[in-house]
Amino acid sequence: MMINRKYLQKSKHPHPHIGQLVKRVIWEKKMTQAEVARRMTISPSSLAKYFRQPSLQFGILWNLGIAIGYDFLTELTDYYPPSLLMNEEAKISKELFEKQQKIADLEKEIEIYKAVLGITK
Repeated sequence: MMINRKYLQKSKHPHPHIGQLVKRVIWEKKMTQAEVARRMTISPSSLAKYFRQPSLQFGILWNLGIAIGYDFLTELTDYYPPSLLMNEEAKISKELFEKQQKIADLEKEIEIYKAVLGITK
């Protein structure tokens, strides 16, 4: 069988099966298909069709995330190749940098307290 859609063809960096990812998250959140479908104002059979899709339109994935309270977009970044650089201007990248700075500052502070208290490892 020939695949006409290029994004479905095997590649060096294949994307995860989005339908199965959505199904897993719904199961982990202990939600029913009927509940999620109701929140999305779609039929449960339409939702079940999504589970079989290797790829979903962004708008559908967005609405699923809102309906079940889950950030699929951040999880999907885990599937990127390690060589792919994060967008430094993205909010999450800036927050990560700030948290790393805060951790480094706190580690320095701990070392100062240990020195003052005479604690050696």
